[in-house]
Amino acid sequence: MSCDVFFLSYNEEFADENFELVQLVAPHAKRVHGIKGIFNAHKECAKQSLTKNFYVIDADAILEPGFYFDFEPRDDVDWWTGIPQTACVHVWRSKNPINDLLYGYGGVKLFPKQALLDLEDWHIDFTNSASGNFKAMPQVSNVTGFNTSPYNTWKSAFRECTKLASGVIKSAFDGHVDKNTETRLETWCTVGADRLYGKNAIRGANEGRAYGEKHATDIKMLDNINDFDWLRKRFDKK
Repeated sequence: MSCDVFFLSYNEEFADENFELVQLVAPHAKRVHGIKGIFNAHKECAKQSLTKNFYVIDADAILEPGFYFDFEPRDDVDWWTGIPQTACVHVWRSKNPINDLLYGYGGVKLFPKQALLDLEDWHIDFTNSASGNFKAMPQVSNVTGFNTSPYNTWKSAFRECTKLASGVIKSAFDGHVDKNTETRLETWCTVGADRLYGKNAIRGANEGRAYGEKHATDIKMLDNINDFDWLRKRFDKK
């Protein structure tokens, strides 16, 4: 049985169009819509899933041709991680439409159902919290089309660069801060001003970098980036 596929949407522009692209290659995909909070939305996917592992694709993801949700993890121990594939969070790469970075930000993810059902809390980055083990997948799954408005673009850049600057995003290989973090952070903060809403992305990235560096050891302050009301007020105030 192929793994369940969930399309998470809240109030994103172009969500309907992006879901249609997903349905072309995964007709069995289910849409989970309107649930407030990243944690709550993913928990709902786990509750609805009929398979041991399930895919999640965000509403701003524009699926790449050639990505088919056909990878199915094995129960036997993975030679690289030393644990079963079914216990890992698998993260595919995504292309950033503003600065052309290619890494897990905004990419398709495959979660272990039971780990999410057992999860009672999370901090800052959901992928790192959902499982103690995750595996970076080489294929590019989608373009993350977050640049749909000045606010959405700023918000996405601010959140990601707060994570990068504070060091909460860990490497899939050794659990330490990813060695590519500083390069990615610098690219977010400087590249793409000529793209659609690129200046908003660079502004958000630099503000997120400053916020992440300032509050790197303060979990409560870092958790603000998952409060979309707080983010909206910060954007409007600026």
